[in-house]
Amino acid sequence: MMTTGPQLFGHPLGLWFLIATEVCVAFSQYGLQSIFVLYLTNALLQPGHIEHVVGFGALAACVKAIYAPIGTKAMAAGITGLFLTLIFAVPLLGGIVADRLLGRTRTIILGVVLLTCGHLLMSFEWSFVFALICLIAGFGAAGGMKAQIGGLYAVEDPRRSEAYQYFQLLFQTAPIVSPLICGALAARAWHWGFLAAGLGMLVGMVIYLAGLKWLPTEAPLKERKTIRVALTRQERRSAIGLVLILPVLALAALPNQEIFDGYMLWAQEHYQLKLFGWDFPVSSLISLDAVISTLTAIWVLAFWRWYARFWKDPAEITKVAIGTIIAGFGPLCLIVGEVFSPGMHAMSPLWGIAFHTFNDIGFGMNYAIGMAMFSRVAPASLNTILVAAFVLHLAVANLIVGKLSTLIDRIPDLTFWWLHTGAAFAGGAVLLLCAIFFKDVFDPTGKDA
Repeated sequence: MMTTGPQLFGHPLGLWFLIATEVCVAFSQYGLQSIFVLYLTNALLQPGHIEHVVGFGALAACVKAIYAPIGTKAMAAGITGLFLTLIFAVPLLGGIVADRLLGRTRTIILGVVLLTCGHLLMSFEWSFVFALICLIAGFGAAGGMKAQIGGLYAVEDPRRSEAYQYFQLLFQTAPIVSPLICGALAARAWHWGFLAAGLGMLVGMVIYLAGLKWLPTEAPLKERKTIRVALTRQERRSAIGLVLILPVLALAALPNQEIFDGYMLWAQEHYQLKLFGWDFPVSSLISLDAVISTLTAIWVLAFWRWYARFWKDPAEITKVAIGTIIAGFGPLCLIVGEVFSPGMHAMSPLWGIAFHTFNDIGFGMNYAIGMAMFSRVAPASLNTILVAAFVLHLAVANLIVGKLSTLIDRIPDLTFWWLHTGAAFAGGAVLLLCAIFFKDVFDPTGKDA
């Protein structure tokens, strides 16, 4: 239900509480992810540390059953892959809990509390497994916060789109700043880096609770009605098509999702960690990626607006395919860089900038435009569930990334990156075929030329 009340900069006050909370969530998440696999490899999984972790045997058994890792680095990569897989998978379950059991606001409150506890528990070795459980459950429960932004506006309110633009703009500051702060602190002591992420989430929890009275109200659960609508043949084809391309989109996302796992381990050994005379921690590559992704997102938006002035705007499925192929050139830059600069700490970080640029152009297209495609093509009666399911391709991608990253010391580096390039090119080819031969499924309104 739409809320009324005080306005700030022409928008409901609740918008700014939600954005501030999401920025804190992002600060904690990206700060954590920037040092997670490095912490496991260089500290927690080492003798003298791993013995202190309560419940690690059960976690190790799960990772071994899925990935069969060999060695410390492989175990670290497997844990990271499984953790990232779950945090992208559980928001769908969180949505069900919110809709059927607790209601959205209470579920989100539970989520931010669990996230705060999880981040703070990461500061201690003994509580690592409990921290992961809290974080995974927290990301699932807090996943409905973005939907609350829409609830502040009437459906026809033109400010709705602007609100999400404000959200995206301010949200993007977190992954730029947090890896720099958490990485610098972790370089002094690992628990300082995790504590900084935890304090960021603690601030977010306080902000969300303080802004509750300005957030959208909800109808009581018992008053909600589920209306079943029969799908037309075209709607069934579109719904099935969207579900079937999720594994293809997972292949498309491999180069991007690798950034938080095996790429960090590879970069730690291969890059000259110095740029223009400045020594930088490898965790700051996450900040670099965030800066480049912000700039490339602006460029992609401007390019397609310019393109539409002269030619017919392609359908979303075509743009997603193009973006996927572009992303495949990212790992190719690392392959070329390693050929010209073999050896430990021999590669210029300029090759990394090239990798991130191609990857971020491609991912910015296949993620943002892919979500828009799901939102437009999904039948109205299944729109919410299918749009939520779109993020599952990132869960599948991280599951694959976890396996690839466990092989980082067992296969040649060039082979490792060729697998990512090949996956992206293969995914792009399949998506292009879908755009050509299944236009009625993914472009039912005939938007494409």
